[in-house]
Amino acid sequence: MNLAFREMHPALWVIVVIQIAVDIFLVLRLVDRWQQYTQAQRWPRLTVKADSVQLVRVAYEREGSPTSRQDYYEAIFDYRYQVAGLDYHKQSVRQVASQSDADAMKEEAKISFLYNPADPAQTLDAAPGPAAVIGTVIGLLILNSMMFGLFANVQNFFGMNEH
Repeated sequence: MNLAFREMHPALWVIVVIQIAVDIFLVLRLVDRWQQYTQAQRWPRLTVKADSVQLVRVAYEREGSPTSRQDYYEAIFDYRYQVAGLDYHKQSVRQVASQSDADAMKEEAKISFLYNPADPAQTLDAAPGPAAVIGTVIGLLILNSMMFGLFANVQNFFGMNEH
């Protein structure tokens, strides 16, 4: 075993293990997001009539800021669809700006979505853009930069760079 590794302080090993674990998680997340980004562009779109549409008025207010109150509506769609002879049941929530928009949405009671042909239970309102992929790559780079900096500072703190 290399002399440098034998002389490493246990705190440094903890940092290394945490960094490796988080890197593995982020790389797996990146692969998942990349696959969804590239594959969802080709998923078929379905438009179905909802079994029911419930309208809910939402009043959002940040605590301590009465001027930040925002009122909007959410339309909760319950719907069924069929792919390759199998039935699926889903619920989807869409934000609506006004009561008239909510009423129009309830009157039409249609919902359009993409579904994964390999797993029809997986649906998306729209194909994802590249932001999730780019955000994950940036997060990976930032995390590694911070962890290498922490590693170097902990090494200096324990006086391990004095050889």
